This record gives sequence, C-alpha cells and structure tokens, in this order.
Amino acid sequence: MVLSETLACPPTVRLPRDRGRRSGGFVHSVLSFTRLEIPEVELFETAVTFPAATDPLTAHDELAKVFGHKAGFGHFLFRADSSVPGRYWVQSVEPWSRWPEQALSALEPKRVVIQLAEGLMYRFTLPVCAGREFLQDKEKRVVPYETAEEVRAWFNGNAAQFGIKPLMLDVSMRTLRFPHRDQRFKVQHAVLEGALEVAHAERLRRRILKGFGYYRRTGLGMLQLSA
Repeated sequence: MVLSETLACPPTVRLPRDRGRRSGGFVHSVLSFTRLEIPEVELFETAVTFPAATDPLTAHDELAKVFGHKAGFGHFLFRADSSVPGRYWVQSVEPWSRWPEQALSALEPKRVVIQLAEGLMYRFTLPVCAGREFLQDKEKRVVPYETAEEVRAWFNGNAAQFGIKPLMLDVSMRTLRFPHRDQRFKVQHAVLEGALEVAHAERLRRRILKGFGYYRRTGLGMLQLSA
C-alpha cells in the first residue's frame, strides 16, 4: 500500500480581495508530493473451522493440500484459535481457491498489507518453539527450551537476524498435547508478546512469510502484528 500518491490542487485558486490582490486576479498554485516507496508485505488472512476434535497435524495436512506446500515454506502459516476448538487462523501469500475438504466453515480471505518501513513499531504475539538443534543418525533433532529465560535470550540474541528490535517482551511457557492417528504428541513451546520496531524490512518480511522456530506443522511460528 502506498502511503502517498501524487496530489494536485486545482490549477487556479481565487484569493479574497482584502489581501491586496486585484479584483478578479488569480494566483496559480500546484502542490505535488513525491510518491513514497514503502517496504511492505501483502498477505491474505482467513479462519477455517474443522470438527472440534481435529488435531493440528490433521489441520495442517488439509491446508497443505489447498496451498500445495507445507507450512513454513513461504506459502502459508497457521495457528489454533484459543477460544473455538477446531478453528484455525490462516495467513497466506495467495487467497485460497477452495475450502479444505474437511472444513465445516471458513471466512472469505481478507487482504492485509503490512508496512515494513524501518522504525515502525508494532505490538506482536508469537507462539513459537525454539530450541537446540543437533544431528542424530543423520536426522535433525530439536530439544525445545524449557524456560522463559532461554526463550528470551534466543529471541533477543537473534533479533537482528529477524529484522527487528525488541522493545517490550513477555514470555510464557506452554505445552501442546494432542493425539494424531495412533501416536500422542507433546510440543513444548512459548508464547511471546510485547512490542517491536522494524529494523530491517527484507529480513522481517522473510520471517513473516516463513515463520519462526520449529514445528510449524503444529500451528506454531506465525507472527501476529498489530498497530
């Protein structure tokens, strides 16, 4: 969204006679403003409701069929609605063309433009799994952080890479538990809330599109910004 467009007032403006102008005289005046190129990211947001017992991995697989990619590949991210079982908020780079097959209902995707000019400040919420990464049998494994202090240090320590400057930060630890098929899953994560400042537009843009941390297939990693 462009904040400023080229504007022009009418080419002639009549001034009152008591300002010393001749009767019937005109003053020609044109005001113009340079178009500003504001860094931004365009997204589409919607909410989809599945049956109440739908677990995050099942919801993810249904959404992945619609968008053609797994969460975190720059096409879509999602998160569970804390107030309505089975409802998930979805953020994508394209509006979807159809509902997921198992959805009970869905909102029409809404276009949202987030401005990323350096220095802009936002309130934010971020459910995220952060942790230590290591290789085991040539496979990547993650040990999630267990304390708010560890998560806080991770977020602040990587702020420059994320393209942000944290201004206020509150961290609360959570555990996501759910059954999926014949397995039971437990994902330790944190919910970060506070305020941030845009420090690097392109770095923050990439994070908004691809998400933060691990286990994005379980509905984690989506940054929610508000003015």
